[in-house]
Amino acid sequence: MCGITGTVSTRALSDAAVKRVERMADILRHRGPDDHGLRRGGNYALAHRRLSIIDLEGGHQPMCNETGTVWIVFNGEIYNFPELHDELVARGHSFRTRCDTEVIIHLYEEYGSACVSRLNGMFAFAIYDEEQKQLFLARDRAGIKPLYYICNGSSLSFASEAKALVMTAERLIGPDPRSVVDFFALSLVQEDRTAFEDVRELRPAHTLTWDVGRKSPPRPERYWQLSYSHKLALEGPELAAAVSDLLEDAVRIHLISDVPVGTYLSGGLDSSLISAIADNYLPELNTFSAGFVGKEMLDERPFAREAAQMIGSKHHEVEVGPDGFLGNLRRIIWHMDEPTLSPGVYPYYFLCGLVADSVKVVLGGQGSDELFGGYPRYRMALLENDMRLSLKRLRLPRLAAGAMEYRRRYGLGGLKNEVLRLNAPNDRRIYEIVSGFHPRRLPALFSAGFRKKVAGYDPLMTFHRSLEECDSDNLIDRMLYNDFRNMLASILRTEDRMSMAHSIESRVPFLDYRLIELAASIPPKAKVRGDEPKLILKEVARGRVPDSIVARRKQGFTAPIESWFMGSLGGEIRDLLLSDRALARGIFDRTEVGRLIGRAFGKKKDIWRVWSLVTFETWCRIFADGEGVSGQD
Repeated sequence: MCGITGTVSTRALSDAAVKRVERMADILRHRGPDDHGLRRGGNYALAHRRLSIIDLEGGHQPMCNETGTVWIVFNGEIYNFPELHDELVARGHSFRTRCDTEVIIHLYEEYGSACVSRLNGMFAFAIYDEEQKQLFLARDRAGIKPLYYICNGSSLSFASEAKALVMTAERLIGPDPRSVVDFFALSLVQEDRTAFEDVRELRPAHTLTWDVGRKSPPRPERYWQLSYSHKLALEGPELAAAVSDLLEDAVRIHLISDVPVGTYLSGGLDSSLISAIADNYLPELNTFSAGFVGKEMLDERPFAREAAQMIGSKHHEVEVGPDGFLGNLRRIIWHMDEPTLSPGVYPYYFLCGLVADSVKVVLGGQGSDELFGGYPRYRMALLENDMRLSLKRLRLPRLAAGAMEYRRRYGLGGLKNEVLRLNAPNDRRIYEIVSGFHPRRLPALFSAGFRKKVAGYDPLMTFHRSLEECDSDNLIDRMLYNDFRNMLASILRTEDRMSMAHSIESRVPFLDYRLIELAASIPPKAKVRGDEPKLILKEVARGRVPDSIVARRKQGFTAPIESWFMGSLGGEIRDLLLSDRALARGIFDRTEVGRLIGRAFGKKKDIWRVWSLVTFETWCRIFADGEGVSGQD
């Protein structure tokens, strides 16, 4: 994995502009400590930080074509590059290296912007074509690898992480107000916005082309769209075999590497299955898991050990506790570039540190839940649907039984919310199910001044536009599409940033685009039925991982922040959120913040919402206030 940066201008670049590109690359040194390079042209500069994985000696970047007119900086891995290499050689292209970067250059020469449709992998790259005076940016279909940019009309700067753009800007860049609303409403930022005002993210499955000599602005274009409209006729063993065969091949090609490879092993179904398949191709498999000081029920190490024993891997563990919490969190948020709702980012940082001690490449199970229906909210939606149908048909005993089951699972508050949205349109129901702060509670979080600033912005309408892209009316299909299109972005950002923080490459075989397309063609009832999630994936896993792991409920990779916050951290959290500095930002209502803290520490409720406030304030201090993090900025 690598870090890429660059600037392209309508005018000749000054020395100061080139030095800024070099500074951006230096900020991203953690993404590629093995090598670095700079290409300066008349009106452009490209820089690269390399983490050497394939062709360790021959992959220096920026890299050019035979004539030196097309230059590329690339971050990622192309898993079908050997086949593409042979095809391009047959078409007359000559190669100087055996790395995947050079394949992209020649593929671009052959097919232009359509080259991205031929790539199977995770990628973000920038190509500058000197003859065409054209900048071409591209990002993989699932958005595994990141790419950010700022465009002011006369120049465009890009980088693998937003901090490289922000920390070299001429002024402090504060939070985007709409993104603040999105974060607390949905735990994500919608469209192509980021947490930073004026910084944009190239969306997954998109390219961006800028004809530098013309007055027209850069043109983003989608090159791939996931479809749920065509469903397979396969059932039972045949369907399981189709998924199994493709997953097996995805894992196999994701193991291509000239450096040691291992796998995450949390003790859940997804990482256990990936590990079991990977073990078939490696002489010795190293597996890695994290446990916690605190709530034992969140510690999955016993399951991970059971899976490791069955697989026969060399297993490694790290134990994470609350010591040095706020200092560690600052480093984590600095790497993340944004606040985050998931406490799982905290142990993940230390898990990646453990991995870095043994291997340079690691495979994980991310993406499986969004493809095969692993989240409890899918079962929640099915239960709501059953209650909705019972009400419509006046089956009152069944409606009452459903309401009692709903309350048992999700509490009285959850039942009240469900009743209020029972007859709402599907998209509104999905929005409420995935929301962080419930839509009825969200306005109270913000100050009157901030509400005035974002007046007219409704995150639900943006959310609805995104869901309109889905070509299926089925509720589960639409939930899966939303999770793939929106929610997965936060998971992949954590995956990328925490691994890159420790200079390791993290790969996600479930997000091989062939498997993504296959999963979308599987009928929802083959994924989730009643109280059973991931039906088809469990069939694939049987006999490969312990039965106890196939049968257990999804837990999710998180941290015991409730017990941590209830201990010595409580005072530090109060001081952070109720400080004059935090409240002076004018974003949050002082009374509501105090109420949330009181509920968290008094009734053990709203813990996750307090966590989101903590990460937001930490982010503001690092970036909006310009503090940075000592030793990393």
